[in-house]
Amino acid sequence: MTIESRSVSHWLISAAIVLGALILGRPLLVPLVFAILLWSVLNSLTNAFRRLGAPSWLAWIGSTIAIAGGLYLVARILTGELTALIGERQVYAAKLQGIISHWLAILHLRPSLNISDLVDRSDAAKILAGTASSAGNLFFALILVVLYVVFLLSEQRYLPAKLALIIEDEASRQRGREVIQQVTTRLQAYLGVCTLLSAVMAATTYIVLRSLGIDFAGFWALFMFVMAYIPTIGGIGVIFPAGMAYVQSGSIETFLIVGIVLSAVHLILANVVQTLMLGRSLNLSSLAIILSLSFWGLIWGIAGLFLAVPILAATAIVCAHINGWTWVAAVLAGPPPRRGKRTAS
Repeated sequence: MTIESRSVSHWLISAAIVLGALILGRPLLVPLVFAILLWSVLNSLTNAFRRLGAPSWLAWIGSTIAIAGGLYLVARILTGELTALIGERQVYAAKLQGIISHWLAILHLRPSLNISDLVDRSDAAKILAGTASSAGNLFFALILVVLYVVFLLSEQRYLPAKLALIIEDEASRQRGREVIQQVTTRLQAYLGVCTLLSAVMAATTYIVLRSLGIDFAGFWALFMFVMAYIPTIGGIGVIFPAGMAYVQSGSIETFLIVGIVLSAVHLILANVVQTLMLGRSLNLSSLAIILSLSFWGLIWGIAGLFLAVPILAATAIVCAHINGWTWVAAVLAGPPPRRGKRTAS
C-alpha cells in the first residue's frame, strides 16, 4: 500500500483547520453541544413518560419541568454552597493543616507548607469577584443553550427529512432515514440512562453525606453527578467527597464509610445496572475514553471533560451505521464479548 504525499498533506491541513475551528469556535460550539445533549435528554425523558402511558402533551410538560427543575437546582447549589465554602475556607484550611501535620508527625517529618497562607483572608474579595464573573458567564451560556434547545425542538420533526434529502436515489434515501432513526434512538437511550444513573449517584452521595453530618452535601452530589457520566475513571471522584468528610470530621472511619459506600454504588451502577439497561452496544475502550478526555479537556477545558464521553459515544454510534466508517466504531469499542459455541441457525 502506497501513501501519496498530496493526500497526507490534505489530511494534515484539514485536521489543522478543524482543530483551529474547534478552539476558536469554543464560545459558540460548547453551548451548542450542551444544547444537543440537553435536547437528547429531553426527548429521552419524554419517550419514557410516553411509555408510562402519559399523553404526548403531558409527557413534554413533565420532561420540561424535570429539566428546568434540575437546572434551577444546579444554579442554587453553585451560587449557594460555593459561596459558603469560600467563606469558610480558612476553617477547612486549618483542619487540613492539622491532618497533614498529624500524619507527617507519625513519619517524623515537619510540614514545610502552611495551607492557611495559601488561602489568606485578603483574597476573599478577589475570589468572590471571580465567582460573580463566572456566574454571569454561566448565566449567559445557559440562556444561549436554552435558545438552541428551543430551535432544535422546533426543527426536530424536519431534521430526518432534510438530512435524507441530501441523498439522491430513493433506496439510499430510505436507508439514510433508517440510519438517522437508529442513531437518534440509541443516542437518546444512552444519554437517558446515563442521566438516570448519574441522578441516582448524586442522590446517594447527598443522603450519605447528610446522614453523616458533612457540610456542602449538595455540591458534592452535583460533583458526583458529573463524574458518573465518565465511565472507567469516573469512580475516582469518590476520593473528593470522602476527603471532605475526613477533613471536616477528622475521623478515618467516616472517610472509609463514605469512600466504600460511594465506590460500591458507582461500581454497581456503572458495571451492572448500565450493562443491563444498555447491553454492550456502547461498550467503549478505556484508551479511547482517556484520549477523548485529554483531547476535549485540552481544547474546551472543564466543559470538554464533561462532554468528552457523550461526544465519543455519539461518534461510535454514528460510525457504526455508516458504510466505510465501521472500523472507527470497532477501534473505539472495548474488548469484544467472548465467542460462545456456535449454534445452528
